[in-house]
Amino acid sequence: MAELRTAGRRVWVLAGAAVVLVVVLVATRGLVALLAAATVCVIAAYVLGLPPLLRPDGIDWDWRPGGTTELRPEPGIAALSRLLAPSPGDTEAPAQLHRLVAALAADRAPHGAPREGPLATYLAGPPRRLSPAEAATIITALEDLSPEETP
Repeated sequence: MAELRTAGRRVWVLAGAAVVLVVVLVATRGLVALLAAATVCVIAAYVLGLPPLLRPDGIDWDWRPGGTTELRPEPGIAALSRLLAPSPGDTEAPAQLHRLVAALAADRAPHGAPREGPLATYLAGPPRRLSPAEAATIITALEDLSPEETP
């Protein structure tokens, strides 16, 4: 705590000395000295203030228009993309997709999932990889579910 008090006093003493120096310069040399002192202060602020602004800040600025890299998808969309088109070594994706579709069907139709159609066939079978056409058909079937309908 004592170090903070000394540092605060030191700043005030330095600021006071700078003000006294400027007043003495203006009194002895005139306004040209004040302009020279202001120029030195602006240059010093630029030299001392610019490097901290140029340091990496950990923020990804690629989102701005004219960015050089392609935008990454949101995490949920990236996960869904991974589930719909898994890599050959990803053995968990079909089971995760099956659980996701079952949860969506249960949420959209609280009175029970449909008993016929492509969604019912997919939910009744074991987890498997879907082709883009099958995925589109299942998504359409999920969208067609209405929470108000009863089975």
